[in-house]
Amino acid sequence: MKKITILFIVLSTLISCLFRDNPIVKIKNSSNKTIDSIEIFAYTSHKTVFKNVKPNERVKGIIELNNLSNNDGNYNIKVYSNNLMKQQSFGYFTNGASLDYQFNIAIEKDTILIKN
Repeated sequence: MKKITILFIVLSTLISCLFRDNPIVKIKNSSNKTIDSIEIFAYTSHKTVFKNVKPNERVKGIIELNNLSNNDGNYNIKVYSNNLMKQQSFGYFTNGASLDYQFNIAIEKDTILIKN
């Protein structure tokens, strides 16, 4: 019985790592100003970009991991507003697979709050 349990745990972990989707991002502009653009990415050539996000507006997208097989790293967000940029790293992926299914991000006046 122990062998079956261990085999089940190993197989379910392996399957979840192999078939994990690109993580979803839900972003809310909690500031009182329109954000010029928001870039979210794991790899700079595959950015998800949102433009002209108004106060209290919510946007949704994914972080692409398609070309990251066997790579490890973290995600990045860059927020551009009134010629100022805020940048933050968050989360983690390993072997090209995300460790998180979804991120909820709130862009405040002076900070970026990220929950998974």
